[in-house]
Amino acid sequence: MNRTFVTSLVAASAASLCLTATEPAHALALRPDLWSTFNSKVNVEGNFLNDAQLTLLNPQSLFWNGVDPVEVFFINEGARYRNQLFYSANGGSSALIFNDISSSKSILSEKDGPLSLGQGVNLGSFSGPTQLDFAIKADGFKNANGYTYGANPAKNPDQLEHLLAFEYFDVVEKQKYVLLAFEDLFGTQQQGSDRDFNDVVFVVRGIQEGAPSQVPEPSVILGMLVVGGGALTLRRRVAEG
Repeated sequence: MNRTFVTSLVAASAASLCLTATEPAHALALRPDLWSTFNSKVNVEGNFLNDAQLTLLNPQSLFWNGVDPVEVFFINEGARYRNQLFYSANGGSSALIFNDISSSKSILSEKDGPLSLGQGVNLGSFSGPTQLDFAIKADGFKNANGYTYGANPAKNPDQLEHLLAFEYFDVVEKQKYVLLAFEDLFGTQQQGSDRDFNDVVFVVRGIQEGAPSQVPEPSVILGMLVVGGGALTLRRRVAEG
């Protein structure tokens, strides 16, 4: 085997697996028909549970699928608040995805809303098994001290659930998407919250419920190439002998 080729292949494999979510986000747009499908599931009652195309997931157990870059797309929002969306990886510090979740075309439109429906960003890929957590800061664009709500009710200020997650399979691209639906108001309905879970709605591609069974590390790729190269050399020696 050509040594230069092996060296290049090892370097390329390691580099592709060592990308992290610290790389700059890239602007994307969701396929229009797919956005329409997701948007049709956003209703004022937040009645996602009765949709046969959606499978309820545990939002506290969302992982990078180990293959595809993580892409986040804005579907709609029905909030008076100007919320913000964040994510964290493996319990690390939070990173901002969208600074101002508002749009001139959303359910409750804002004339100066910066987002387009279906607009997305690429968070990149990660290294090894990576659990991802998503959270919103209620009215964070206007209020730096707004409440933050994530997947774990025990960590929310009112100890209540504020995020629902569902899986959807796109038959066109043969891709799984996870729909995330947030409630941005504090407390129960008796305390003034509508609990409709349509305040911030996104879909994410490249994640799944539970850790992937096997995510190859660069060292594993290197080992496979070394073993493969050694086996090839041995076969040649046997053949030549």
